[in-house]
Amino acid sequence: MSWLLSRYGNRTVTYSNMGQYSGSMGVTLLWVLLWISRSGQGLSAEQLSTKIFFLAETNTSNRVTLQVPPAVLKGTAHQWMWTSHDGRHSNTSVAQITSSMSRNPSWNTQAPFSQGTGYLSMQTKYENAGEFVLMQTKPASAVLARFEVFSFVVKATSNYKGNEVYLGSDVSVRCEVSHIPDGATLQWERHGDSTSNTTLFYNKTAHMIIHTVDQNYQGRSNCNFRLNGELLFRVHTTLSVQTGTFNNPLIHLFRESSNSSEVKLICRSRSSYSRAKWIMSRSPTSVTLTSSDKVRSDRFSSPSFNGYDFPLHVSPVTFEDSGVFTCLFEDQRFSSVKITTIRVSESGGPPGGQPVVVRCEVSEVSTDPVTLAWMRMEGSRWLLVKQDILTESHPTRTLSVTLPSLRSDQLHWQCAVFTEGMLRATASLTLTLPTQTTMSSMTDDHLWTVAIVACIAMVVAGVLVGALVFYLKRKKTAVTNLPLTQKNDPVYDNATDPRRDQESQKGQTGEDENEEVHYSEFALGEPRLGDTNRVTARSNQESAVIYSTLNI
Repeated sequence: MSWLLSRYGNRTVTYSNMGQYSGSMGVTLLWVLLWISRSGQGLSAEQLSTKIFFLAETNTSNRVTLQVPPAVLKGTAHQWMWTSHDGRHSNTSVAQITSSMSRNPSWNTQAPFSQGTGYLSMQTKYENAGEFVLMQTKPASAVLARFEVFSFVVKATSNYKGNEVYLGSDVSVRCEVSHIPDGATLQWERHGDSTSNTTLFYNKTAHMIIHTVDQNYQGRSNCNFRLNGELLFRVHTTLSVQTGTFNNPLIHLFRESSNSSEVKLICRSRSSYSRAKWIMSRSPTSVTLTSSDKVRSDRFSSPSFNGYDFPLHVSPVTFEDSGVFTCLFEDQRFSSVKITTIRVSESGGPPGGQPVVVRCEVSEVSTDPVTLAWMRMEGSRWLLVKQDILTESHPTRTLSVTLPSLRSDQLHWQCAVFTEGMLRATASLTLTLPTQTTMSSMTDDHLWTVAIVACIAMVVAGVLVGALVFYLKRKKTAVTNLPLTQKNDPVYDNATDPRRDQESQKGQTGEDENEEVHYSEFALGEPRLGDTNRVTARSNQESAVIYSTLNI
């Protein structure tokens, strides 16, 4: 079904499922030069770093070899160190090579590795991939070489009849690599039109769905591994498609329900027929969607029947379109397609900074478990956020993720549907950050609240202003109504010396009868005109005159 081509440096290796292997002697010559020049100096691991690729297989005798020096000098010791890509092993010694002055080198290897004549060998198993380092331990410690061994797994959906894919089915393929270094990409590419393909890369795996395959999709699809733009490895699969749909098993398709979604169901015969129709069955009823006698032109449409081909086109796909669609040519079943729909939605969020909940729902879960996975775009790759396996007994068919607050790096989401580890459909959801709250964005409840508060504020302000005006007006009136004498008349008061009064009461003695009387005037109000006997205070304020008689 598939073969791969790997390239690194000037070496080209062709490796197929039949186990054919061919290569140049460049690595051996490199080791000869290395071994000649290694004495007395350390060697750069970067200069000798080599990348090796293999397709992981089970129950096979195929092996991968790491070339070692053709000769080991006497009195030296070496070892192979292994760090696996899956993280189970780190700097683990898997082989030791020793050589004394009196005997040939001896190997001591640990499973699953073994030695051969001039190489380290391993089975083509996915878990054997990793970084291998050859080190000299005696007489001096030095790194002699590094190998980066990558393992690939390629799988396709099992909707084949012999070597041909069922016409009208979805073909899902996956390509997984053991490690993605910085600057590396893993991508499916097809020759020809690929507009209806769905691709997804996450967790070191490239997925691709070829929707509703027909003869136009026959050919090769390549899984390409590139490092810094350079193609280093390629796995390809070739697609062959049936020419008719008669006697095919039930085809199961997954489709997103949205305003832009669509699905095409194929019904094709090698022989000519006079009548055809499509029926949709959803328990407990069935309804005829289109027929050769009456072709509808709404969401369900078919072209004029030519006697051989009668496809059904559904656009847009709604969540309620889940069910079984059957094509009949003169009452003979020629195609049966089961559609399971998925939809994504959001709820909550502004106003008020409420949490945002994203939901992914599948219309049906039958005997085969379905895996729903929410992924968020981080940079240029999808990051798995949450996933769940749904079965018939599962209480819900929904996977939800709650975001306490929405950030700019949480806007792009995708719900992916898997069955048996194969991608079946995706549904995208794009969130938007809240903008500044405006009156138009408020709900009716918020508008009522704002209106009530505004009215109360206006009433309170009116009461306060009225009270202030009333107070000022009353104060002004009270001042204006005072008698004129209270405002401007001078006030007189006699101030006498008490001792003088006492002496006066005892009788006047020989005191001077003509004692001088002094008057003092204090202006507290505005003086009257024509009163020349008063002295006013030097002030611009209103004042009244107070006369006081002082007896001294």
